[in-house]
Amino acid sequence: MAPSNLGTSAWQRNGPAHDSPTDVVGVSRGPAGRKRRSRKPIRRSTSRAKVAQDVQAKPADCADEVSVALEWKLLLPLLAKGADDPQPNDKRCVVNAQCEDDEQACLIQGHACVAKTIRESGEKAVIAQTISRDGMEEKDFWDSSWIVKKANSVEPLAEEKVLEGYVWVPVEICSPKMRARDPATRRRIEGVLNALHSTHRLAANCSCEVHVHVGRMDGRPWSLSTLKRLGSLLWVTEPTLRSIRDPNSANFDNTYTWGFATRQHSRLAKMVGGPSAQSRSCRTANIAMEMPAEHGAGAGVRRGRTEALLAKETDALSEIQKATSHLELGRLLSGSEKKYRRLGFNFSAFGEEDERAQRSPRTVEFRFMDGSVSAELILSWLAICGAIVELAVASTDTRFVAVLGPLLLPRAEDRHTAANKSNETRGARRARQFRELMNVLGVSEQVSSRFEDKIKREN
Repeated sequence: MAPSNLGTSAWQRNGPAHDSPTDVVGVSRGPAGRKRRSRKPIRRSTSRAKVAQDVQAKPADCADEVSVALEWKLLLPLLAKGADDPQPNDKRCVVNAQCEDDEQACLIQGHACVAKTIRESGEKAVIAQTISRDGMEEKDFWDSSWIVKKANSVEPLAEEKVLEGYVWVPVEICSPKMRARDPATRRRIEGVLNALHSTHRLAANCSCEVHVHVGRMDGRPWSLSTLKRLGSLLWVTEPTLRSIRDPNSANFDNTYTWGFATRQHSRLAKMVGGPSAQSRSCRTANIAMEMPAEHGAGAGVRRGRTEALLAKETDALSEIQKATSHLELGRLLSGSEKKYRRLGFNFSAFGEEDERAQRSPRTVEFRFMDGSVSAELILSWLAICGAIVELAVASTDTRFVAVLGPLLLPRAEDRHTAANKSNETRGARRARQFRELMNVLGVSEQVSSRFEDKIKREN
């Protein structure tokens, strides 16, 4: 794979948050019968108290402290004993399975091969089986090592099964957290991706995905104001960002993996999408996003602009701003049902609705990119995720409010735009909308063009 240029964007690492049933944030009736969230105190566990303590003590958020980590899910083939190579023209080696009838043995063998290649590229790597054997936990390696383990959602499908003689091993490769703005970060990740692709016959089908985790290098949670800005940006940009998914994929509707749309399945979506919300007319909302006092009202979205927004948009941004804690906001941006707990933008680590979420690093996960073995595409997605996070973290940067308005306005202008571009195909229209969003976010054409091409081709 050819070298890729990420530019100067942000990225971080955390373990995946988990799902379990929980109580929904309380709802009560306010004036005129309007629903509003109850401000009843939520009993906190020891871990929640620790989060509150960390928030009070931590330094201010800044772009230089943004961290990133990659979770790459794919398939690795081993060759069954006595079987002919089903791809004899592929010059990359294929390892003979030591015991193809023993699933655990194949997992250990395959994962060990991947970890060995990562180490040969100059990085530290460990397999999950070794971590468990030594009585340690994955979190002990988040800062230092790539972790290779089983990808639970991944399975061989028709395109793999036709290659008789292969024993397919599901693999999840997790990078350590790295500083987003450090030029060495891109080189390190690219070096591992290229080494693995050039050494092994990796495959990615629709049961595979690429996930990106972003947070702080010190492992502490972002400030509540930063998390609100990030939640607002992701709410508004989600329809365009999710256009990178292949609509023809069997996993487009999350058959194999859980990464549903926030705007459809979060508590916030249910709150602003109900009958009472839909009946409201457009209204002005204060969405200054907690900018410093010196920016004042001038930093907010102007009245004329907010009045043009649909009620659902203004209501959603207003509800995000009402959140009084990380816990409340994390739950607001997560779903109440188990399969909707980890949405495409995963805030469940802040909602702490089960033990695994409580033990996870306080990061946000982007979890809806289709599986891929293309280093260029993966690195581009890391850069895009980073650009969004940097904008949210930069609390003193007036770009945030300058960006939010243009991101919202196209929703009201979409019909007019479509009328003036009636000759566009669906793919061309979605690619153009994606490019326009990337321009607003300051993402280079070199980075965004790979996804524009993907969107055109698949739509």
